[in-house]
Amino acid sequence: KEKVKSQKNSMTQKKHWSQRLITIGAVLILVGLGASYAIYSTVQSGGALEYFKEVDQALADLPQLKGRVVRLHGNVVAGAIQKKPASLDYRFAMFRGSSWIDVTYVGIVPDTFKDCAEVVVKGRFTEDGGSFIGDTITAKCPSKYEEKQRTAGCGEALLKVVNLKRQN
Repeated sequence: KEKVKSQKNSMTQKKHWSQRLITIGAVLILVGLGASYAIYSTVQSGGALEYFKEVDQALADLPQLKGRVVRLHGNVVAGAIQKKPASLDYRFAMFRGSSWIDVTYVGIVPDTFKDCAEVVVKGRFTEDGGSFIGDTITAKCPSKYEEKQRTAGCGEALLKVVNLKRQN
């Protein structure tokens, strides 16, 4: 009797473990499929892809960047910041080397946002590629870029070109 009872317990335990393993396996497969679908759908929509480009690099790669989210890095052209009165509408120019782009942004800007500031603006290029529409903006701490700007300048030579373009 004990031997039969022991065999039944052993078979019941094996069956129980088999059911647990099947359940765990099914859950792992479902989680894997869900994660795979989430990754696939995000990559397909392009929402997961953000490019980080310097102003000059972005302008050189403009055809492939149109319609895509870009984090644009550069410095604010000295004297090019315009703010619409009684609003949070900003317009400024960013540059790197001799390349520059006009940027529009609506929102609160960081305290460190000013002429010559090193900034990263996340957004998209307009359809014609003539300007950049920012969604978010971050400005780096002045202590990190003061020395660089003293030697490289703040794009003062570009201000005349920026203003001429804005008049047209």
